[in-house]
Amino acid sequence: MILSIESSLPTFKTLKFHVGLNVMIADTQPDASEKQTRNSAGKTSFVEIVHFLFGADCEPDSIFRTPALVEHSFSAEIRVGEELFTVRRSGLEPSKIFVLEGGRDRKALKLKVDKATERMFVSNTNWKAFLAHLQFGMPEDLEGSVFSESFTPGFRSMFSYFARRRNSGGFISLERQAEKQQRWDWQVNLSYLLGLDWRVPREFQKIRSRERTLEELKKAAKGGSLGEMFGTVAELRPQLTVAEKGATRLREQIRNFEVLDSYKDLSRRAARARTEMQALSREAVSLQETLGHLCEALTNEAPPDHTDLQQIYSAAGVDLPGVALRQIEDVNRFYQSVLENRRTHLQREILEAEQGLASGERRMRTLDEERREILRSLEGRGALEDFLSMQRNLAELEATAASLRERYKTAELLEGESTKLNLDRANLKLRLQADHQQRKDALEAAILVVAEVINELYDDRLGRFVVQATDNGPEFHISIEGDRGGGIANMEIFCFDITLFQLVAMRYGGTGFLIHDSHLFDGVDERQVATALLIGDAITTAIGGQYIVTMNSDIFNRLPLPGDFDPGRNVLSTRLSDKTETGGLFGLRF
Repeated sequence: MILSIESSLPTFKTLKFHVGLNVMIADTQPDASEKQTRNSAGKTSFVEIVHFLFGADCEPDSIFRTPALVEHSFSAEIRVGEELFTVRRSGLEPSKIFVLEGGRDRKALKLKVDKATERMFVSNTNWKAFLAHLQFGMPEDLEGSVFSESFTPGFRSMFSYFARRRNSGGFISLERQAEKQQRWDWQVNLSYLLGLDWRVPREFQKIRSRERTLEELKKAAKGGSLGEMFGTVAELRPQLTVAEKGATRLREQIRNFEVLDSYKDLSRRAARARTEMQALSREAVSLQETLGHLCEALTNEAPPDHTDLQQIYSAAGVDLPGVALRQIEDVNRFYQSVLENRRTHLQREILEAEQGLASGERRMRTLDEERREILRSLEGRGALEDFLSMQRNLAELEATAASLRERYKTAELLEGESTKLNLDRANLKLRLQADHQQRKDALEAAILVVAEVINELYDDRLGRFVVQATDNGPEFHISIEGDRGGGIANMEIFCFDITLFQLVAMRYGGTGFLIHDSHLFDGVDERQVATALLIGDAITTAIGGQYIVTMNSDIFNRLPLPGDFDPGRNVLSTRLSDKTETGGLFGLRF
């Protein structure tokens, strides 16, 4: 519960609160614009101050770090449980919550001494943990507990349902206290606040995380950056089969392969034999031609006719007188000798040619047999280089097969994960339904409070609070029958918040206050607004809490409040105004 809020800013208007209804009135000019009416007086800023003092982050764009406010601090006197605390915080040192009063005997608060001021302070993180323990029943020390893990209830998320902020989209739907609040966050935190098993929606979030990861992998497999690494089972099965068959075939060839150490030498010998055989073939052709010419020459060799010799000698006797001529017989004998020598020479050359042919043929037969023997030796065997090359090819094939095998397994896992996710989601829904059945008392309590509030708000409408177990986790809805005009959606949020406040107060202790900015009642019939104030007053007073409402004077003055309504008790003495520069909450405009 908030008792008062002050500031070191001299112009700040101190606010004091009490049990029950606290209406903060902002006087507005009749001709004020929408911006002036809504933002100049400081009603929304009041909600921000409450969040600031209860552990909200102080980002660089926070109003508490603007030049006009950063040097100043804001303080609040609050009651947490049965203990009074006075705390102070500034935009200059937002990580420190100075504890001016209270908490001295509480070790869980983890107080420290500020060296500069010698004042006691607690870190903002420990402050939030301390409040979470006293207001929402969480462990004193979150470290090591399940609450220190991801997707678990958090103080700031739960606190924001009791002081919704319009600037964050807190009045868009009842289940979300901020427009950007994620599904898991509101499912987990509302389940915790309503007394349901919050671990079930937490598991739903884990399934959603797995589904997102799986979806990203599937997108990558369809042609993204990882397209070559993945595929479907149907696509990869034939590739894997072919690769494994090729590796098996080559592995068998290597197993039957015999390495011949002299492979290269034998190959060279076979090549030389072939070359020599080709040379012998060419030489044999040449010898055959030579032999033919020699045989023809031998056949044509014959002695000249004797008559011719006599004519020559007769002519010689005439023409060359005095020359001693040999006798014809001597000439015949000489010529016969020359002829015999010629024939002997030709026969010798023919014999040599025939011997060369015979020798070539023998060498050809020898070389041919040697070459055949070499080829027979090489058949079925190979060189070490060939063997190593086959092994390299096998290694490449086996690597390809292994890669395809892993991709195939991955594809099976991905497709199997989809099936498993569907089964897990279905089982989790059954678990959620079972939890709602086991905790029906908590649900019925919420249903009854909502029904009572709606009955008080509307004489002619029925409504109900629905907590539904869906495939995507719990859903929370309030449905008020009839047309959706007259701010029905806003009043559904009111019904939910006032119910949540009452149930949490009884179960955990709660914040001790519920704050509604005037924007909640935009478009709501004035009769329902007046009734809502009375309901809030009655419920909070009954449990010693506060219902704090900010409202413009022109709207408040039109509300059909009953005659016994006491403005002196229910309306704050501090009034805000947008009529002057100093009339707002801060006493200045910035």
